[in-house]
Amino acid sequence: MNKKMTVIARIGLLLISTSFGAAVAADFGLELEAGIGHSDNIGRLPDNGIDPQMDEIVYNAGLNITYTDESARAQVDIRGSLNYLGYDGNSFGSEVLPALDAGAIFQLIDRNLQWLFQGNVGQQSIDPFSPVTPGNRQNVSYFTTGPILQIPLSARFAATVSATYSDVNYEEQPFDNGRYGAQVGLVRQISQNRSVSFNVRGERTEFDQEILNPPIERYDAFARFETEGARNELAVDLGWSRADRDGVETKEPLAVVEWRRRVSEISTFSLEAGTRVSDAAQNFRGNQANSPQLGQVQNQTNISAPFRENFTTASFVYDRPRTDVYVAIDWSDDQYEDGGQFDRTSTGANFNVTRRLGSRWDGSVFGRISRRDYSNLDRDDEDQSYGISFGWRELETLDIDLRFERSTRDSSDPGSDVTENRVQLLFRYRPRLGR
Repeated sequence: MNKKMTVIARIGLLLISTSFGAAVAADFGLELEAGIGHSDNIGRLPDNGIDPQMDEIVYNAGLNITYTDESARAQVDIRGSLNYLGYDGNSFGSEVLPALDAGAIFQLIDRNLQWLFQGNVGQQSIDPFSPVTPGNRQNVSYFTTGPILQIPLSARFAATVSATYSDVNYEEQPFDNGRYGAQVGLVRQISQNRSVSFNVRGERTEFDQEILNPPIERYDAFARFETEGARNELAVDLGWSRADRDGVETKEPLAVVEWRRRVSEISTFSLEAGTRVSDAAQNFRGNQANSPQLGQVQNQTNISAPFRENFTTASFVYDRPRTDVYVAIDWSDDQYEDGGQFDRTSTGANFNVTRRLGSRWDGSVFGRISRRDYSNLDRDDEDQSYGISFGWRELETLDIDLRFERSTRDSSDPGSDVTENRVQLLFRYRPRLGR
């Protein structure tokens, strides 16, 4: 079984098993969709008057699921999708795109022994310097599982011990790896909703093609403060990180702040900022968890070396019966010890505004801007995507959307500017499960 089929099989089995278990689930959603669209430049070839730009009709069919469970025995949160894309003009072969953002903690022995599962599947670019096209994206999967043991020491103190194994797979590139991790911590419960802990964790990454990619050993030592109130959730990590690979050592401070504030009954603000040692796979997982669009293709540098990441992300959500607003901004600065040509600073902004125009009609405007500056290559790329959509709703089961979108790329690299226009008609059906 090739890598693509392996990824599809994993997510397919997860979606099926979740669907069967959803008959008694507190919150399970299933959505089926089918559509047809047109692109005037499916290959996103440059606007140079030389390369022939290809018009293409695109067919799609798929399903989306959401599943949450907050019971005494399990805390589960899953978003998943499978989408088939077919190209009428055979400009590209048909493909199936899986996507998954899943997390679960199962209580095995009261709350003293738990089992963790985390899964992420999606797509990212193969060549970070070229626009995203059907020929420039690959499936990536990142699965983690393992036990978490909590040992009460007194009324306020407890020790935690965890061990994890992670499996990371790339469809096209030679970065498949297994990760063995462990963490120990001492926790003091200051109050019912406030705690401080001291933690040490280590992880060893072993690549399938070790000749090309030597193993990586990473260690973190940090203190964590957590508090949760009626309106605020705050977590702060402060410590030190070290990564060692083939004699190249990276030592960096570890400082991460995560803050979520419920501004009002209809609005929420979230902020995450810090500095840490990371890698492409961890970035993929974090970006997918923070993205409202599960199937968005990520731009990654696609090298296996660890790097120092300075980052900030902020988002604002406003939700009223007739108006929904989502706005997010992000900034990151990645610095490699042994891959200087990939050092880059990235900035981005994302927005979506939806307005109910009547009992059955709504309209949306949306956009995304992403800029990447490569300091050692004297290169910068800026991708923009924006558009409008109109929707018709029939009760709670049927949606019909008409979507117009324009995508552009402006690059300092000569002959790399790109423009694409798309239109899509999409039908969505949500069966009344168990109702």
